[in-house]
Formats: sequence, C-alpha cells, structure tokens
Amino acid sequence: MEIGKRYNVAFSTGHYEIEYEKNVTCVKKTPKSYRVKREDGTTRLVGHDSILELKELRGLSDL
Repeated sequence: MEIGKRYNVAFSTGHYEIEYEKNVTCVKKTPKSYRVKREDGTTRLVGHDSILELKELRGLSDL
C-alpha cells in the first residue's frame, strides 16, 4: 500500500475470520502495519502479514 491511495482490501483477523474494507485510503505505514481511513472518517490498523487480497482503486468505475 502507498500513502494517499485508495484500496479495497481483504485481510484475516483471526484463525477463521476474514474482513473486507472497501474504498479505504492508506494514511500511515509502519514496519508491521498500515493505518487506513474509511469513508466515514474512522481509521483501522491492517497488518502487513494479514492481507489476503489488495486492489488499488483508480477511478469511479472501480468503486
């Protein structure tokens, strides 16, 4: 992930749990995680190792 770009991301949160975040913006990158900002303004940490699928959004047709 790169700071300032929008993504759809699927990641594992537990042994059998997968969560999806759509249309989030990467706002911070650390050695082990990314801080992403949702459309409603809340943020969430996503670990580098937990990402299963990552898709960069480039235009309105990607939403």
